[in-house]
Amino acid sequence: MKFLHIADLHLGKRVCEYSMLEEQQAILTAIAQQAVAEGVGAVLIAGDVYDRPVPPAEAIALFSDFLERLHRAGIATLMIAGNHDSAERLCFAAPMLAKQGVHVAGACRGVPEAVIFEEGELRVAVHLLSHFRPAALLPYFNGTRFENSEQALRAILSGMDLSIADRHVLLAHLFVSGSVTSDSELPVIGTVDAVPRELFSNFDYVALGHLHRPQSFGSVVYAGSPLCYSFSEAGQQKSAVLVEVTSNGVTTRRLPLAPIHAMREVKGSMEELMSAPYSEDYIRAVVTDEEVAPDARMTLRTVYPNLMRFAIENSHTVAQEEISLGEGVEGRDPFALFAEFFEAQNGTPPTERQISLMRDILKEAEVEQ
Repeated sequence: MKFLHIADLHLGKRVCEYSMLEEQQAILTAIAQQAVAEGVGAVLIAGDVYDRPVPPAEAIALFSDFLERLHRAGIATLMIAGNHDSAERLCFAAPMLAKQGVHVAGACRGVPEAVIFEEGELRVAVHLLSHFRPAALLPYFNGTRFENSEQALRAILSGMDLSIADRHVLLAHLFVSGSVTSDSELPVIGTVDAVPRELFSNFDYVALGHLHRPQSFGSVVYAGSPLCYSFSEAGQQKSAVLVEVTSNGVTTRRLPLAPIHAMREVKGSMEELMSAPYSEDYIRAVVTDEEVAPDARMTLRTVYPNLMRFAIENSHTVAQEEISLGEGVEGRDPFALFAEFFEAQNGTPPTERQISLMRDILKEAEVEQ
């Protein structure tokens, strides 16, 4: 029995004000083709179907086409709500969709729904656990208050019936301790949302979403996002995970996904960057010249039309990062502080004219006060 595990589609997302819809349409087409070619029984989507609770109409239409393509191929779809999704909107018409092989889990209300797949004498249960907040579970556990996600997850898992099948797959949207995050995710603060992977020992495979970097801890697997959504992900090989469940156990294989436009960083002098081949990749350009023309960004766009980010890295910017005047400044002459700051930033002391100008500015400020 085969499944295709994907996650964190973030349909409708914009990166540096660039719409990702064209990229997302192409990658969903590739995923559907992989599912058909590999003969999977179901595609498992581990949350964050959309990038925000109220997605744009174009994103909804794109996802609808994807589901229709899988349905025509006789492939079921199982999905859960991530922290970016509106659980209520995502599970609209869920009972009716389930009859068509599209199983959607909305907000977590205690024991997750399980979908059973049978192949010969093998029964596989896929348990659908949407992203949850411990405080929201209060009504479903007799008023028990959970201090963190680990306590809540222990209670959820303890209520699950694992006698209903021979093999068990958990589809969840969680942060597992020790995982590596990316800049495109909502920041994880502290350990209140972290859960130890030891909690999943009763499952044959744990199909996770939430983190965009592909990573695995034995049978606990993050599929990762199908596209790069930040430059911290540049260079990552994105993929879907092919999961094969048999009576003997579970095997996995990552199926590479190729974007229309790669995301990468280029660094060097303007001359070096401008002499590079024309590229429509999504680019973060770092210019290292000591003097950078005001129109450098626009100039670079003639070679890199999809320039998303622009930065300057030279002795001036390094000096700016190193300057620290927060200590020992009280009572010091403001002109001396100005001169010190100016020289640290520019490598040369200010001229008499610049000092005179600063005196005039300070005098005007005193008058206004």
